Amino acid sequence: MYMERPSLLTRDESSAIKGLLMLLIVFGHSGMITTNFATGGKTFFWHWLYSFHVYVFLILPFIYGYHRLDETGKQKGLRSIAKDLKHNLIKIGVPYCWFFLFSAIIFVVIGGGTMNLKGMLYAFVFGNEPLMDKYIGFNFIWFLPAMLALMTLKSVWYNSKPIVRWVIVFVSIALWVLAITKVVSCYTVGMYIPFAISQAFYFILLGLLARWLTEKQFLAQWQMPVVLFLIGVCTVLLYYRKNLVGSMLNVSTILRLVMPVLVFLLLYGMRNLLSKSKLLKFIGTYSLQIYLVHVYVINALSVLFLHFTRESVGIGVVIYVLTLLISIGLALVMVKVPIINKVLFPRELKD
Repeated sequence: MYMERPSLLTRDESSAIKGLLMLLIVFGHSGMITTNFATGGKTFFWHWLYSFHVYVFLILPFIYGYHRLDETGKQKGLRSIAKDLKHNLIKIGVPYCWFFLFSAIIFVVIGGGTMNLKGMLYAFVFGNEPLMDKYIGFNFIWFLPAMLALMTLKSVWYNSKPIVRWVIVFVSIALWVLAITKVVSCYTVGMYIPFAISQAFYFILLGLLARWLTEKQFLAQWQMPVVLFLIGVCTVLLYYRKNLVGSMLNVSTILRLVMPVLVFLLLYGMRNLLSKSKLLKFIGTYSLQIYLVHVYVINALSVLFLHFTRESVGIGVVIYVLTLLISIGLALVMVKVPIINKVLFPRELKD
């Protein structure tokens, strides 16, 4: 079978990048560290992290290899799309069902939230972040339906004729233009389109662009300085975004399109260095499991600590470290205990 799209990352490089991103994601969810106690709002570093950290994860599948052709050299087509969809429904859809259920139970039983079954079903089917926040009290699992939809769209992209690929690109660009010009919001669109399909169309442009730039190796040895410079420019724009509120363009949305690609290119340029870290590779290996439990852990620890002390950056750092340790421990249990792993994270389909 021909690998028409070879992987641009080794397993170690991929794990190391995931590990670093996971450290940043947990940091971003650590409220006490990222809160400006003087104003009650979030720090600038929090806004900076949220311009790229989870989104880079959604770029990575496009950097891995993909078989577009069968043994005879022909494009595989609908059969391959159906197989990929079935595979991803098991690999991503099953954890989504379980952790959506866990979140809903915690929201109602522990958090005292209202059990609105119709609203919960609405949030589950549409996979929309604001809907999840409203009906189950947790919005971090938006990542799973978004990844499922994105992987399906990626499969359609690789197994379709050029005209279909051009339609996908056109729809993606159109959605970004509408969001950048403030006609629609990236978040509200998902309230009307089920299965996180709109999110898939947003993120596929990031993945395709990152793959193309990586393969072309623009500017060669000058790429890293240029990427760092552009990240600096984006950081300045993010800092002064409030001064641009009257602009016809949504600066935050522009940065949400550009920053993930730039940060990925930066991490890709650092891949050899990052892959030397055993800690990053270890965390990256269990990144999905860590991601799916760390918010519960942060919330539980925050409630516990606030019974004995006040909010502070120092307490936030302690909670951050404990969250990582406990989440890694829970991740190991979910992976290493066969029955738990089989139920929560079914294995890949065998050919």
